Amino acid sequence: MNENLTNAQNIANIVAQEVELMSALVQLLKKEEEVLVDNTPDKLETIVLEKNTLLTQIIALEKNRNSSLSQSGLSPDAEGMNLLFSQLSTSSDVQNNWERLLNLSSAAKENNRTNGILINRHMVRNQTTLNILQQNDQTASVYGADGQSRVNSNSGRGIIAG
Repeated sequence: MNENLTNAQNIANIVAQEVELMSALVQLLKKEEEVLVDNTPDKLETIVLEKNTLLTQIIALEKNRNSSLSQSGLSPDAEGMNLLFSQLSTSSDVQNNWERLLNLSSAAKENNRTNGILINRHMVRNQTTLNILQQNDQTASVYGADGQSRVNSNSGRGIIAG
């Protein structure tokens, strides 16, 4: 029983950390959305690095929580968390944090979906622009695949400023 109590406290600590990291992820995804809406892609590199770091930490905590649930004889999922709440006499803090974590996860999923839509719109716009510049005819294209002009200026005479 003492081991289960220790695992329960460990799970409570993990869930609290997950809430903190997931809150940071939601804020970062909102920042990413602003950057995408403002069309300032130069700011994305820092955001992507920070997002990857947060996701790595969140995944590690989730694995630790699931492992602690298993060690307590509970299933490593929402059902296991609900059984944990019923076994603890003071589960309101853990349960509140769990609900916050679920809500934050849902918000992060929606923000990520929105950002994916924005990225797709940028990609379509860029492809449309390239199609216009290339006139959908490679032989009449002004720009090549390397982005360099295909206009032949080898007439031997350039523009002479006088």
